Amino acid sequence: MNFDQIADLGERRLKQDDGKESSIRRSYLQKLSTEGLTTEIAGDIYKFTNMKSFIEKLPYEPRNNPVDLDRFNDENIPTLFFVDGDLQNPELKINGVTAELYKGRPGEEKPHALTNLHHALMSDGVRIRLEKNTKASSPVRILHLMTKSGVVAPTVIVEAETHSELTLIEESIALDDSYAYTSESHVRVSAGAKVEHIHLEKGRGQSVHHGTTYAHVDRDATYRNLVFHVSGSLNRRNVYLNLNAPGAHGESFNLYLTNDSEQSDIYTEIHHRSADSTSEQLAKGILDGQSRGIFTGKIHIHPDAQRVNSGQLNKNLLLSKKAQAHSQPQLEIFADDVKCSHGSTTGQLSPEELFYFQSRGIPHEKARALLAHGFALEVVQKIQDKTSREIISAFVLETLKAKFRIGDAHESH
Repeated sequence: MNFDQIADLGERRLKQDDGKESSIRRSYLQKLSTEGLTTEIAGDIYKFTNMKSFIEKLPYEPRNNPVDLDRFNDENIPTLFFVDGDLQNPELKINGVTAELYKGRPGEEKPHALTNLHHALMSDGVRIRLEKNTKASSPVRILHLMTKSGVVAPTVIVEAETHSELTLIEESIALDDSYAYTSESHVRVSAGAKVEHIHLEKGRGQSVHHGTTYAHVDRDATYRNLVFHVSGSLNRRNVYLNLNAPGAHGESFNLYLTNDSEQSDIYTEIHHRSADSTSEQLAKGILDGQSRGIFTGKIHIHPDAQRVNSGQLNKNLLLSKKAQAHSQPQLEIFADDVKCSHGSTTGQLSPEELFYFQSRGIPHEKARALLAHGFALEVVQKIQDKTSREIISAFVLETLKAKFRIGDAHESH
C-alpha cells in the first residue's frame, strides 16, 4: 500500500466529512505528505519495528467481504460494532453507562507519524461515559471488524466519573488478509473510579495492527490495562499510563503468542507524576517458529513523586531456536524515596520440569501443554471481571492448542 493509495483514502474520507473534522483531516494529510510514514520523530520507541515497511508491503484491493453482525453478538455482553472503522450502533442499554458517536480529534499526546496517519484517516469514534457512583452491571465490548484492505482508524474515548466501575473489552477481528488498523483509546479515570481495559487482537494473513492507549488516573483511582496479541503479521500496542494524584494505581499486563514470522511489539510508559502512587507490570510471551516478541517498558518517576512503589517483569518462553525475544525494561527515577524493581527472563521449557511430569506418567506433549498453559494463565488470571476472564481464558487455551500444536492441558489431569 503506497503513499498515493493512503492519500486517496484520506481524500475519500474528506468527501464524507460534514464538519470540523474536515480541517483536522486535511492538516494531518498535509503532515503525512510532508513527513511520510517514518517513525524517526518518535525516537527509539520503534527501534525493532519499521511500521513503514509493514504498511507499504500490504496489497491494496478495497473489496468488501460481507459480514453478518449477528454471528459476532454475545447476549451476555452488550457490544458496540465497528465495521471497517464505521460505528454501526452507538447505543448501550446499561444503567449509568452511555455511548455516543464521536467526531473530531481526540488529542495529540505523543505526536509522530502514526498519529498523523490516524488523524488523517480518522474513522468514526465512540465516547463511553460512566455516571458517578455507578458500577456497570456487565462488561462492555467494542468489536472492530475489518472486512477489506485499506486503513481504518477508529477512536475510543472513555470517561469514568468518580467512584464508577467498568470492564471494557476492545476486540479486533480480521475478515480480510490485508489491511492496516490504527486505533487510539483515550481514558480518563476520575477519583475513586476503576476501569479494566482489555485489548484482544485477532489479525490474520498480512494484517497490521497498531494501537495507542492514553490513560489518566486521578486520586485513589485504578486503571488496569491488559493486552492479548494472538495472531496477525504485526501487532503493536503503545500504552501511556499517567498516575496524576496520590493513591492513583496503574496496572499493565500483556500476553503475546507468536509463531511462523509474526511479530508482536508492546511499548509502555508508566508516568508516576504524583507522590504515593503505585503501579504493577507483567509482560509474558510464548514464541515459536521465526517469530519475534518485543517488549519495551519504561517507568518514569517524576520529581517530587515520593513514596512510589512500582514493579515490572518481562518473561519470554521460546519454543523454537529461531524465535527471538527483545526485552528493554527501563527505569527513570528523579525522586529519592521510592521502591522500584524490574527484571527480564528469556528461555525454553525446562528439561527438568518436563522430566518431572514424564516421571509421573504424563506424556511429553501433555507436559509441554501444561507448562505453556500455566505460563500464559498467569496473565489471564489478572483479569478481575469473572465473565471476561472466562472468555479470554477459553480463547487463550484454544489458541495454544491450535497455534503451538499442543494438546488440551486439561485432559492431562
